[in-house]
Amino acid sequence: MGQQFKGKSSDAQAPILGAKFWKKGLKIEGTVLKSFQTTNGTCFVISLKTPVKVGAAMEKQVAIGALKGFHMALNAAGLEELQERDAVIIECTGTSATTKGNDRVDFNVAVNRPD
Repeated sequence: MGQQFKGKSSDAQAPILGAKFWKKGLKIEGTVLKSFQTTNGTCFVISLKTPVKVGAAMEKQVAIGALKGFHMALNAAGLEELQERDAVIIECTGTSATTKGNDRVDFNVAVNRPD
């Protein structure tokens, strides 16, 4: 008999932390579980050390990505993207005005990658 696999979509869902979620000083810490593509770019699912409130619910698993400031912080750290098992600390440092009409959310990012 071959291998059998089971899964539920509810086990894989994670709310995406968009620009409206982030406030200066807000920090999340956790481990990257996987990545997925959206129409706006790559998102990374993170299992958090401490749950955060997203809407009315406390969430232990969230997704982040598709925010220019986040990708700029990754690039400044010498990374193009996160990888599975990366330990991350992501902190919002505020916003910056842009010529696009929406302020950019800025971040400090620390990544520890296992060998």
